[in-house]
Amino acid sequence: MKRIRGILVWALAAVVVMSLTSCGNVAGQRVDSGEIVVPEMSSEDLLVSSLEYLLLEDENENVTEADEQSSDEEEEPEAVEEIKDQEDHNADRQEADVQQKRLPKENEAVIYYGNAGSYDLSQEIIELNEKSAEELVDALARHNIVSLDTKVLSFEESEEDGGKILRLDLSKAVSEYLKTMSREAECIILSSVANTFLENYEADGVYLTVNGEPLTTKNAQYAEALQKCTPEQLLKELKAEDMPDEDKEKEAEDPDMEDADGADTGEAK
Repeated sequence: MKRIRGILVWALAAVVVMSLTSCGNVAGQRVDSGEIVVPEMSSEDLLVSSLEYLLLEDENENVTEADEQSSDEEEEPEAVEEIKDQEDHNADRQEADVQQKRLPKENEAVIYYGNAGSYDLSQEIIELNEKSAEELVDALARHNIVSLDTKVLSFEESEEDGGKILRLDLSKAVSEYLKTMSREAECIILSSVANTFLENYEADGVYLTVNGEPLTTKNAQYAEALQKCTPEQLLKELKAEDMPDEDKEKEAEDPDMEDADGADTGEAK
C-alpha cells in the first residue's frame, strides 16, 4: 500500500509541474499579444490538494504504526512477566512433588504445613544440624504453623503399651496463637505439628501440653495423644465431640454420613 501511494505521489507531482509549466507558457504568449488573461487555477489547486492529502495521510499512518509498536512494547513485558510467574509456580509445584515422593536422609527432616484452600498438607524436606524438637518447631514457625516466639519447654520419648509416645511441652505463646485461629485453621496447625513429630521420631502418638497442662483452645481441650491424621479427620473428631448423643449414635451406625456443615480451609496464618 505504501508503495502504491508513493507512486501516486510522484505521478501527481509530475502532473503539477507539467501543468504549471504549461500555464506559464500560455500566460507568456497571451501577455505578448496584449490580451488580458485570467488563469484558471482550479485544476492545479485540486492537484496540489490531492498531493497534500496523500502526504498527510502517509504521515498519519506512520504515526499510527509508531503508536501501535509502542503499545506492543509496553504490553510485552507484562506478558513475559506472567509467563515467568507461571513457570516459577510450576517449578515450585514440581519441587514439592519431588520432596513428597522421596524419603529424608539421616540429616534431614520432613515438615508438614497447611496447603491453602485444601485439607491436604504439604511437605518440605529440610536439612538439620541435629534432630531436635527445637529445630522442628523453628521449621514449623517458618510456615506459620506456630508463632515465631513459641518455645520448647521440654520433650520426652517413651514406650507405652507397645508403642512409642512423645510428650511435647510448649510455651504459652502457642495457645495464644491458636486463640486467633478458626477451628479449621486450628486443625491444620495441630495436624501439622503432630505429623511432623510423629514421622521424624517414628512414633505412634504425641501429647501436646502448654506449661505442663493439656493444650486447651477456644475450640477444644487436647488431653489425649494426637495420632497421625489429616486436618479433615481432626476436624470431624472435634465436630463429633460437639454432637448430641443421639447424633453420635446415628453417625456410629452410618460412618459415611456426610457432615452438613462444609468448611473452607487454607494455610494457617
